[in-house]
Amino acid sequence: MAYCRKCGAQLKADDVFCFMCGQAIDKQANAEAFVPAGINTANPYAAPGVAVAAAAPEQVRPQMTKEESIALAEKLRDEYSSIERLQRELDDNQTALKKPVVLSGKRYSMFRFFWPFFIYAYIALNAVYLIGAIISAANDDSEGILGALFLGIAAAVGLLIFGGIHASRKRDRLNEQLGEEEYMIRKRQRDLETRAAEVMKKLSSKKKAVSEYQNLVPIRFRSKHYMDRVLVLIQTDRAAGFYEAIDMLE
Repeated sequence: MAYCRKCGAQLKADDVFCFMCGQAIDKQANAEAFVPAGINTANPYAAPGVAVAAAAPEQVRPQMTKEESIALAEKLRDEYSSIERLQRELDDNQTALKKPVVLSGKRYSMFRFFWPFFIYAYIALNAVYLIGAIISAANDDSEGILGALFLGIAAAVGLLIFGGIHASRKRDRLNEQLGEEEYMIRKRQRDLETRAAEVMKKLSSKKKAVSEYQNLVPIRFRSKHYMDRVLVLIQTDRAAGFYEAIDMLE
C-alpha cells in the first residue's frame, strides 16, 4: 500500500498527484511511507472544511515545480471543460424532455375524399341521360331514351367505384404519413431520454474523477475559465506555482 510522503494520505495505484495535498507522486518513495497519526484515510474524499489532519501549512499545501503546477492545471482545465460541456448538454436535453409531446391522434376517413364523387355521379347520370334523350327524341326512338337512362346509371356507378378506390388509397397514404410523423416524434423523445441518461452517467464519472482534487481548488474556481487563468499566471511566472496562482484569483 502506498501513502503520500508529505501528508500520509492513502494513494491509489494510478494517482499522479496526491488528492489531499497535491504532492507529485513518487511511487518508490511513497511505497513504504508511514501514515501520520490523525490522517483520515478512511474518507479521502472529505468535503472542503472537514478536518482530516492536524498538519502544518507547508504539509497541506506543498510547493510544486512549475512543470508539475502546469500539468495539474491543464488536467483540471480539461476535466472542468468536459464537465461544463456535459452539464450544458444535459440541461438542454432535460429542457427538451420537459416540453409536452403533442400527438394529434387524428386519422382520415375515406368519406372525406369520397363524397365529391356522389356529385360527379349525379352530374354524369343526368348528362348522359339528357344527351341520350335529346338524340332519341330527334330520331323519334322511345327505346333510345331508356337506353340513355341505363347508360347514365352505368356512368354514375362507374364513377362511384372509381371514387371509392381513389378515396381509399388517398386515406391510407395520408394516414400512413401521420403514423410516420408520430413514430418520429416518439423516437426523438426516446433518443433524448437515452442520451440524457448517457450524459448523466458520463457527468457523474467526470465529477468523481475531479473530486479527489476538491481540497486543492475552492469551489468557486472549479471551472475551465479559472484554470485557464491559473495556467497563464504560472506560464508567465506571475505565480511561482499552482497554489500561489489559486491565491491570486481571490
